[in-house]
Amino acid sequence: MTTSRIIGIIGAMDCEIAKLKELMTNIKAINANQLNIFTGEIENHKVILVKSGVGKVNAALCCQYIIDNFKPDYIINTGIAGGLADNLSIGDIVIGENLVQHDFDATDLGYAKGYMCTGIGKDRPTMYHSDKELMEKFEHAMKTYHSEIKFHRGIIATGDMFVGNIKKKQDIRKTFNALAAEMEGGAIAQSANLNNIPCIIIRAIADLADGTVADSIDKTAAECASNTVTTLLKCL
Repeated sequence: MTTSRIIGIIGAMDCEIAKLKELMTNIKAINANQLNIFTGEIENHKVILVKSGVGKVNAALCCQYIIDNFKPDYIINTGIAGGLADNLSIGDIVIGENLVQHDFDATDLGYAKGYMCTGIGKDRPTMYHSDKELMEKFEHAMKTYHSEIKFHRGIIATGDMFVGNIKKKQDIRKTFNALAAEMEGGAIAQSANLNNIPCIIIRAIADLADGTVADSIDKTAAECASNTVTTLLKCL
């Protein structure tokens, strides 16, 4: 059976791609630009599964490499995040409707925190976004196949720091009204948006950004990647 789409899937760490790798058929490993790349098939789609490494630069470089070399129809970023909103629990899923880079700071020049000197909207944070159609398909799939998992849709804040204390959590939540904080999604969304490639940023809440990181963080990441990505692929 021929594949219907080429899907790029990015996870920052081994635990975020491990179960997806197990689900792939006709798998081949490629090492390029210090990236761990696996090509194969899941759910009748050609999949490019990559471990990007942690942080915004690694994520952006990885996303651009996939776009340049594999010409994907979609980019999916899956992994874990710290919950910022009071109504989140460990294991919940957050869809990044909009992505902001919370550590981009040109406020001393009179710009808003998170404004990325784009020349547009200096009085507000620069936002990148997940694709509307992909979000709708994901929400439909979650309601159909994983109705027991709570999911939320809103702003995810990305930065090159682990948010592990109450003050950082409260500052990011107040400034950006973000639901969750992590370290790659905003850069991947930026790269995908600028290349006109539909993307979706999906995060499982593995801790509550309060210094109490869950003991099962690797398990949470693996289950999130497997459940959410394969669920979405059913609808593509």
